[in-house]
Amino acid sequence: MNRSEAVEAIRSPIFAFSLAIAVAVATWLLASGSTATMLAITLFCIVLWVLTPVPPSYTGLIGLGLIAVTFSTELALVGFQKPATWLIGFGLLMGEATRQSGLASGVGRWLATRTIGDPTEADSVRTYRRLLLALSIGAHALAFLVPSALVRILALAPILRELGSLFDSRAARVGLYLGPLFATFYGSAGILTADLPNIIISGFSQSIAGHTISWSEWWLHMYPVMGLARVLLVIGIVYAFFRPSADSSFTLPESGPTDGAAQRRMLAFLLVGASIWATDFVHGFHPVIGAVVVVILAFLPTVGVADFDTAGRDVDFSILFFIAAVFAIGDGLTETGFTDRSATYLLELIPTDGSLAVILASVFFITFALTFLMEGLAVASVLTPILIPYIDAAGLPFTPVLLAEVLALSSYFFPYQSAVLIVILTEGDLETRELIVTTVACSVATIVVLLPIQFGLFSVFY
Repeated sequence: MNRSEAVEAIRSPIFAFSLAIAVAVATWLLASGSTATMLAITLFCIVLWVLTPVPPSYTGLIGLGLIAVTFSTELALVGFQKPATWLIGFGLLMGEATRQSGLASGVGRWLATRTIGDPTEADSVRTYRRLLLALSIGAHALAFLVPSALVRILALAPILRELGSLFDSRAARVGLYLGPLFATFYGSAGILTADLPNIIISGFSQSIAGHTISWSEWWLHMYPVMGLARVLLVIGIVYAFFRPSADSSFTLPESGPTDGAAQRRMLAFLLVGASIWATDFVHGFHPVIGAVVVVILAFLPTVGVADFDTAGRDVDFSILFFIAAVFAIGDGLTETGFTDRSATYLLELIPTDGSLAVILASVFFITFALTFLMEGLAVASVLTPILIPYIDAAGLPFTPVLLAEVLALSSYFFPYQSAVLIVILTEGDLETRELIVTTVACSVATIVVLLPIQFGLFSVFY
């Protein structure tokens, strides 16, 4: 049996479900009470999400059912009350409207024609390289304007799919999709307003400890290494994994007539949404409000650019079951007390008399470990209120310790750990294995190469 056959055997429904059930039963027998039940459900779902014998959304549906039966329907459905869940739902409609209006293909053609240069001298490898770099840098720059990685992913995905369709190489299509999305996602750790975990952690720092981390302070501490350098590292990894062969071909973008009016209206609607997202520090609205406004305008009769009656035909809303299950598990682990006990126990292991670099590494890996059980936003919401009193009692500097937590919340291995990765998987034409391999490579490279540099800078500052 070769490697591919072994992987397929492990991912087969019979083996995967048997393993998931065995892990769940063993966990339930070893622990006790409601914590044992919730932890068993959690590990059952994680095994299926990692091996993917069935679609992740279907596993999420099973998880919701198990939680409803063993706990309550209120806990099972709590994920549907989260704004992030509906940000994804409305984001899917935004993407469909962008596609129907022709804006996705129009922007794709515009970017391609200006990146390719002289068509007579272009070849697939050089064209791909130029597009990958230009799109990734542009997607990263968008993080300075749009304060939610989820929103940026949902806005960029249709455009990247259109650009990828110019290449006959699957590797090129996957690379052009993952490269820019990973650039805007992984680079967000370097910008305070670029992602929700950053905002949550800085908010707790202000409300609990009275310690403010300013935008410029965050940028100075984090952006050189975990912003710019990390984006370049991610681009290099994606290019190493996914690039077209020299004999592959690509299609020059057409420059024929398009429905410019519909595209301009859709662009205007997106700019309205972007203005709401970029000014959240003024009005305090959750990013979902901006998405709702864009969807209302895009599907408004006469004024809009898309038909609401047909929107559900091409949009897969089953991802909401996946997201809801992830959030329900996070809330369940919190309600049973597992998260608080685990975080407290792990924090007690930190050697407070060690060097700052050792303490930062300990906080990083504690946070990193918790993300294997809970979605990143849940970890930030649960761990930070426990971590801040610990920092104060130990006499540690607040900023570098909290930033070490941030670093772990952008270093994932599997899609279920982050709603952003779930959306990337759902929106693109790529396999779960391709996403996992790339996320593992990017996260391992971050930990091995960039993390020591970042902690070294913290040691200089503090």
